[in-house]
This record gives sequence, C-alpha cells and structure tokens, in this order.
Amino acid sequence: MTIQDFLNNAKQSVLFTAPSLEKDLSAFLEEHTERIKNLAKTALDKGYKQIYWVGSGNSWCNLYSGDYILKKMTDLPSDYYKSYDFIWTNPSRLDKDALVILASFSGNTEDTAAALRFANGKGATTISFTSKPDSILAREADESIVYDSNGLFILPLAGAFIFSLEIARLKGRDVSKLYEQIEIMPELLGRIYKEEESRAYRLARKYQESDLFYVLASGAAYAIGYKFGLTVFMENMRVNASFIETSEFRHGPAEMLDGHKPLMVFLVGSDESRDMSERVIKIAESNGAELIRFDVKDYGDFDPLFAPFLLMIPLQWFAVYSAYYRGIFDLDERVLMGRGKMSTGNQITWP
Repeated sequence: MTIQDFLNNAKQSVLFTAPSLEKDLSAFLEEHTERIKNLAKTALDKGYKQIYWVGSGNSWCNLYSGDYILKKMTDLPSDYYKSYDFIWTNPSRLDKDALVILASFSGNTEDTAAALRFANGKGATTISFTSKPDSILAREADESIVYDSNGLFILPLAGAFIFSLEIARLKGRDVSKLYEQIEIMPELLGRIYKEEESRAYRLARKYQESDLFYVLASGAAYAIGYKFGLTVFMENMRVNASFIETSEFRHGPAEMLDGHKPLMVFLVGSDESRDMSERVIKIAESNGAELIRFDVKDYGDFDPLFAPFLLMIPLQWFAVYSAYYRGIFDLDERVLMGRGKMSTGNQITWP
C-alpha cells in the first residue's frame, strides 16, 4: 500500500481523529457548552458533596482535566477512578449526595457500564459522555452528552473542562481567559494538524525500528501521556511501551540507563512540572537515551491546563505514520479488542 493510499484510509478511521477535530470541536462547543454549564450550575444548586470521574482506557484519560481543574480551582471534593477500581473501592461518599461523571466512546464498555449501574444503585446522580445515542451510557445515565463524532478524546475532554471551569466560575474564580482560549481551540487544532505532519513523518521514519517507547508526562499533561504510553502506542503501533510520571523516573527507573539506551518521549508542559521535566531530560540525555520532545510552548501562549489539547494532534500524527512503517495499514483493526474475547455482559461491545 502506498503511503498516500494509507493516509486516505487513515483519515476515515476511528483512531485518526485529527483531520476533523477543527470542525467537530467547533460543533461540540456550539451544541453542548450551555447545557454543560447548566449541569454545573445544577450540581452546585443541588449541593452535591462529592464529584467522581470514572472511565477506562482513553475514556479515563479524557476526564482527567475535569478532576484536575476542580482540585486546583475549587473546594468541591473530587476523585478520579478507573471504572472497576471505582466499584472495588466502593467509596464511602458514593450516595445520593454524589455526582458521578462517566465517559465511554461506545457507551457499551464493560467496565464503565458496570460502574454506571453501580453508581445508580447507590443513589448517585450520573452524567455520561458517549458518541452513541442508543448505548447503555446514553440510556441509563441521568443525563447524557451524546456527540456525533469520532473525537473520542478531545470532545469529552472539552466537556469535562467546561463543566469544571463553570463550577470554578460560579464559586468566584475568574476563568474568562480560559473560556476565551477554549473558543479559539478548534481553529488552533486545525492549524496544528496542518503544521505537524512533516515532523511526525520524519520522526516515524527515524524511529521505525524502535520497539520500546517510554512516555513521560506530569501535571496537566499527565493523562495524555498515559493515553499514548499505555493505549495508543501499544494498541495501534503494536510496540512495547510504558508510561512513567516524569518525577517518578528518578525513583528507580533511571537506573536502567546503566544498561539500556531507550527511546523516551517527553511531554513537556508549561505548568509547575516543567522544571522537573527539564531535569529528567538532562539525566536521560547525559546517559545516552534517545529523546523525542513534544513541548506545549511550541504551539502558542496558552494556559498550562490546555496541554492535552495542544499535544494530542502531534502525538496522533506520530502514531499514524509509525503504524504505517510497522506494516499496520488498517488503524481500526484489532486482534483482541471488540471481538468479545475480553468482555462479558449483554450489549457489551468493548473492550
């Protein structure tokens, strides 16, 4: 398959959402922003004492910013769980005074459908983000935000962002500049999509023989580092990969540099974690590691909270070209996921 044929097919895949994100995020913001803000107001009016954010895989990652913003900007208690861990932990504050926000692209993910039903059974109020109007999450949550798009990371991310920013605004924080930056984000993502392709192509060619990737990220970029290190690179490139929180690399993992010179992908934010990222980069470089650096400051002067928006398309371009150079021409094909080999339950379609 020629690379142009591959790209033409890739642009129709579920994985490669970057080509349509400018249009899809713009439509999402226009359709759902006011409703999400109203849900945030209702949450305060009803006096919920606890917010939980719950998902699995990519859909766990896209809710991280909601929890991060609430903890950073408000005094409203917030916790962040993977779906089965939520059930197994059985938080003591999960009751009628709790609000549970869940995400699943298919709306029928085994883990998250179970978490939704668990939360409903505890009397909590539930809100879901899903792309499928006829799914379990859409039907059984008290409120569902259904987006007609393959933008399975950026659109729920934007929804979680807006919900938590509105909570912060209603509690007296000035978030006007953040809302202004959200409004221009679709156009910016369109520009990044056009500008980052050539760099991704060069990196993919350079590292096409690499079979182990360490992805390091912290702060506002933590979850997108997890997303690519523990889902996309292994799922779509079929390579060995791992995610390490940047500061934790110094606590043991750094010793492997004595015998190995790995490829390390650094996601560098503009928040409080930046100095630590620079320190760890120096450690890695001075000990012979190969480095790829994705830096949010390359994409403009934005609030540090926007790191996952700014980094997603460059990383996705890299994963798409890397898949091609590893002989993976169908980005939506799976060996185990979506085939009923790892999931159980009526109407469950994923993983």
